[in-house]
Amino acid sequence: TAHATIGHGTANIMMIHPLRLALPFFSAVQAVGAFSFLSTRASSWTSSAAHVIEHLTSPPLQLTPLEELANTRIPGPSGSNVDILAYKATPSGSNEGEPLPLLILIHEFFGLNPSIVEKARGLADDLGCIVVAPDTFRGDVTDFIPKAIWLALSTPQQRVNDDLDAVCSYLNANDGNLAVMGFCYGGGKAIRYTSQRRPDAATVVFYGSPLTNVGELRRLKAPVCGVYGSKDAQFPMPLLDEFRKSLEDAGVENDVRVYDGVGHAFWTDMDQVKSGQQPQKDAYEQCTTFLRRFFGG
Repeated sequence: TAHATIGHGTANIMMIHPLRLALPFFSAVQAVGAFSFLSTRASSWTSSAAHVIEHLTSPPLQLTPLEELANTRIPGPSGSNVDILAYKATPSGSNEGEPLPLLILIHEFFGLNPSIVEKARGLADDLGCIVVAPDTFRGDVTDFIPKAIWLALSTPQQRVNDDLDAVCSYLNANDGNLAVMGFCYGGGKAIRYTSQRRPDAATVVFYGSPLTNVGELRRLKAPVCGVYGSKDAQFPMPLLDEFRKSLEDAGVENDVRVYDGVGHAFWTDMDQVKSGQQPQKDAYEQCTTFLRRFFGG
């Protein structure tokens, strides 16, 4: 039986295979490689056995081939010879060419999937903005945890920054009308992108890796919204308290909240919001109120 260290915990690879029936999609050798890679890179991405277990016990992720899911092809960074597949949502009833606020929506470590597309549609209609959800993995999606970990850890921030710059160029994004939002992997990428490349863009982090370096946070000129669960073992309260304090010390306006009784990735679909499920509805209203205030300011 193979074991690998994940953050401060230990995971049994043989336990994961029957849960996901994943061997037809991802070989055992690759799985071991993913966990080995995680062990050597743990300091670059906070992770834990609890994080893996939470995803394994969640409802199965619906996967759709990217070519069927994406409705937009964006020229990639200069010299990259790649196009970025993305899903673009516009508000119902909007006119072609109408100037609207812009929201970039970054997927979690599974890659671009129907759940993100559904959220993009809902946010576009609720906020009256254009939402673009790009594929930052450049062609990969998965529902197998070891591969998802591999994709998250092997996708460098620099490349994501370059791809998001290309998305901004495609959107003709201007200062003051752009926000960047992400989930899990995407949340961590979002705040690092805005702090490094687009400091005038607002940032929304749904249970993503917090940025606590005050010097880096001081670059931000726009507010930050953070959404976390009290039972998320990946991001314990001392870390979230440090995140809030670092934002305050950096002079960044922020609204970081921790919702009781839920763990990681607790907002899975728009039906939770429409049916009034809590705390998903409150978290959604926190996020959309924050973005309306920013876009309207």
